Amino acid sequence: MLELRTDALPLSSEEIQSEINKRKEAILQVQQGKIGDINRLGWFTLPSQLDEYLAPILTAAEKIKTIATHLIVVGIGGSSRGSMAAIQALSHQISSPVTISYAGDSLSQMHLQEALELVEKENVAINVIAKDFNTLEPGISFRLLRTALEKKYGTEYHKRVFVTGSRGSGQLFDLAQLHGYHFLDFPENFGGRFSVLSAVGLLPMAVAGVDLHRLFHGAQTAESYLKSTEPEKNQGVIYAVTRNLLFQKNFTLESLVLFEPDLLHLGRWWVQLFAESEGKTEKAIFPVSFMYSDDLHAVGQYVQEGRRCIAETYLRLFHPNKPLVIPESPEVSDGFDYLSHKEFQTLNETVYQAALEAHKNDGIPCTQFIAETTICPEVIGYFFYYSFFVCYLSCVLLEVNPFDQEGVEGYKRNMYALLGKHQRES
Repeated sequence: MLELRTDALPLSSEEIQSEINKRKEAILQVQQGKIGDINRLGWFTLPSQLDEYLAPILTAAEKIKTIATHLIVVGIGGSSRGSMAAIQALSHQISSPVTISYAGDSLSQMHLQEALELVEKENVAINVIAKDFNTLEPGISFRLLRTALEKKYGTEYHKRVFVTGSRGSGQLFDLAQLHGYHFLDFPENFGGRFSVLSAVGLLPMAVAGVDLHRLFHGAQTAESYLKSTEPEKNQGVIYAVTRNLLFQKNFTLESLVLFEPDLLHLGRWWVQLFAESEGKTEKAIFPVSFMYSDDLHAVGQYVQEGRRCIAETYLRLFHPNKPLVIPESPEVSDGFDYLSHKEFQTLNETVYQAALEAHKNDGIPCTQFIAETTICPEVIGYFFYYSFFVCYLSCVLLEVNPFDQEGVEGYKRNMYALLGKHQRES
């Protein structure tokens, strides 16, 4: 579903294969899910009984559709970026009576105020998501939104609260039990940034109208290919190995290059996955995301002639567009007659090729992912699982734990101290 091309890299096939052979034992263990923290590999094996797995999620989604016109998803980082990515990417193909919006992903009062106004003016339900219900941004946003919900709906407000969280003392399961909220599990063996194919990402997607069976079909296709294909020919293995070889050649940044603005959140999801998983060693490449052609007019100059530290990974994935022919302009001489009668979509495809050729000819490493299809649930599901696998493997090759994020705790400790928190409230 995604074809990898590495012909525009400063790496020979012999160099890549040599690295694969050197690390083959670890690669084979990754393909079997037998290395690293196996208690965080819940995402690694997709559910065999898909209908059973999806049933409680789809039931909750249908309930939301009967009681609300707006669903406010309260979560941060891995709790929200995955569903944001899928819903935005598929926005022109899906429909739902419920509009999805997000809160709890910043401490902007203005952003929260907009969510509170939604509660006041619209028919609203809330889906609060937290694996550890101790994170300030979603926690305090939920308090304010919950208070507004109770003010509007009175004692029946709890029927509009759907929580996706952990079990255990002080977690969302306790709140759900105490106050009658609808509860879905945030799987204990999923880390936040690996959780999009659980209720964490799937409930908002289902409410928005994403076909979850098609999404999983794409993910299952990726799983089957990545686990069964021998390392020397496995495109996921080759991609993981080339990323780390490029870092050794002083290409310390990797940009995922996108060409559809509706993939913006997919880029943000990908950045978090790799940055938070790999970013525990100075040997890790720094992930960023560019949106061309817009960013060609913003950072393109640096990419073309700046310091040679950026490697680009092009995702050739476009919307399924209806024909749009550029008309003649006989009455207004605007200087663009050379484009008359051309299909508009060819312009985006031409920018893709033009940027790729210009950059690789100037010594910038360019990897390509060529999608076999246009944007659809299957290719989004494939990309999710493919990225999980590559990230897991790359972290193993870097000898870091893909599933923790201790470095994030530093700012949290400072913030809690400044706000006067000494112990968890009961």
